[in-house]
Order: sequence, then structure tokens, then C-alpha cells
Amino acid sequence: MATDEEIHDQTWNALYRAIVDFLKPYGKEDACGNGDYWVVEDDYGGRRQTIDVFNLKMFDVEIIKGLRRLLQNLPGWDIALVLDTPGVGETIPFMGVTIRRHEIIDGLQRQYLPVRFQHFKIPGSRPGTGYD
Repeated sequence: MATDEEIHDQTWNALYRAIVDFLKPYGKEDACGNGDYWVVEDDYGGRRQTIDVFNLKMFDVEIIKGLRRLLQNLPGWDIALVLDTPGVGETIPFMGVTIRRHEIIDGLQRQYLPVRFQHFKIPGSRPGTGYD
């Protein structure tokens, strides 16, 4: 019988692989920021996968919906799309979108985004509260 740690590792790795495969057609993955995104390879022990977003096109509604589908059989797990562009954490606050199987939390602060993204809507999402 598998231990809780083994089950966690298997689930984390399967979800990581599913995310990498799902995102391939949408852009270039590059850990150094020379692409559109990077699916973080480190498992910090939680039930979260993190995607660093270097190109705002990755906040596309279809991408968010597709990532959410990957969580349908994984209660308690989430995927964080974290904006990682120049200025974030310095002149721009940390922000992103958290995807769970039962909800999408939109933590994007539009006033810091380029004009063409300031009215972007994620259907069915709720605003972040600072406690998400």
C-alpha cells in the first residue's frame, strides 16, 4: 500500500506532466524567462502547481479552462498562474490567477497591466481576497 507521501509524489508528477503537455501548443516554455511561461519543476510539498507567466497571452480564457479540467479529479489541488514580468514585486505587486476544480480566483490587478489587458474578464471567476 502506498504511503501518503508516495501518493502525493505520484499525483504531483502526473499533474505536472499533464500541465506541460497541455501548454505546449500555447507557447514556449523557458525557465529563464525567454519564453511565454515556465511550469515550475520543484515540488514544495503542497498541493499546488505553479506556472510562471512571462507573456500575458497565457492568461487566455481557453488556457485557464483547460487547466481547470486537469483538476477535475483532484480535490484540494490548485494551479497558480503567477505573473513574472519585469517590475513584479518592485513597482508592480505580485499577482496571478489561482485555478481550483471548483473555482477560479482572479487576482490580476488590471491597473498595472497594459491597456489591452485591463478589461480582460475570466468568466466564472471571483476576485481574490488577499487570503487566497
